[in-house]
Amino acid sequence: MLSLSTSWNSSKHTSGVTMINEIKSLGFDSVELNFALTAAMVDDVLALKEAGVIRVSSLHNMCPLPAEIEPRKASPDYYSLASNDDKERSSAVAAAMATIDCAARLAAKAVVIHSGKVDIKDRIRELAALVNDNKDFVDMRERMFAERSAAREIHLANAVKSMRELVPYAKKAGIKLGLENRYYYREIPVMDEFEMIFGQFPPDELFYWHDVGHAEVFDRLGICHHKTLLDKFAGRLLGVHLHDIIGPINDHRPPGRGTFDFNVVRPYLKPETIMVLEVHQPASADDIRESVIYLRGIFDNI
Repeated sequence: MLSLSTSWNSSKHTSGVTMINEIKSLGFDSVELNFALTAAMVDDVLALKEAGVIRVSSLHNMCPLPAEIEPRKASPDYYSLASNDDKERSSAVAAAMATIDCAARLAAKAVVIHSGKVDIKDRIRELAALVNDNKDFVDMRERMFAERSAAREIHLANAVKSMRELVPYAKKAGIKLGLENRYYYREIPVMDEFEMIFGQFPPDELFYWHDVGHAEVFDRLGICHHKTLLDKFAGRLLGVHLHDIIGPINDHRPPGRGTFDFNVVRPYLKPETIMVLEVHQPASADDIRESVIYLRGIFDNI
């Protein structure tokens, strides 16, 4: 079954009821709750779930949004799980635990989680702007690699410390944690960091969440091959975010409206893989409907 992420329409609503009703009008019976929902909106969704109106496949950390954060400032990395500031890291862990608790109340299967960031400036957009200038592009990419490598160790250690708190908490709650591949290069984890983090936990305790757009951004910028991520972590694959991409970095487009070949992902999906359409504005309702038709032509379980 295909879920639609509320990232598509949550910014248009202050009520979870109207948000879900709009999604239901497109034919979806299942949603993923995104990271910009207030506690009141989540309570609305819980009431609809208990009434049998909607199912919740997954939540994207942080959900609900902590009360001290304004929805317009919402970000899954507002508090970083890899922060070297103990207060911030503790806030990040607490927010993730609240998301896990919320997922259990909603009878969701999974929480999608970001594991923080290295404290450097991100240069992914600067790199993309140089994609047609080979020498400057390669020079910029090498500088990015070196800068991140020099600063990452303490943040990677902090990310692992946070996951050591969250993994047993999620297991006790009956919720699976899916560690998502990222869009910004400063974010944790990149390829070898996935391997290091996963090496700390059994395969049935910490899972991989594959975002096709993010993986394709890294592929198109020569950072990591898309298929390599899938090959390495297929055994831990919990779910996927499906969206299309135009050019090197313009992702979260409706599938079928970009240049990504979704057949790349098809062999890795199992019947139990959670599939979420994660399309952002300005995609229209018709764009969403046409995307579902397009994806049904590729995948068997939509």
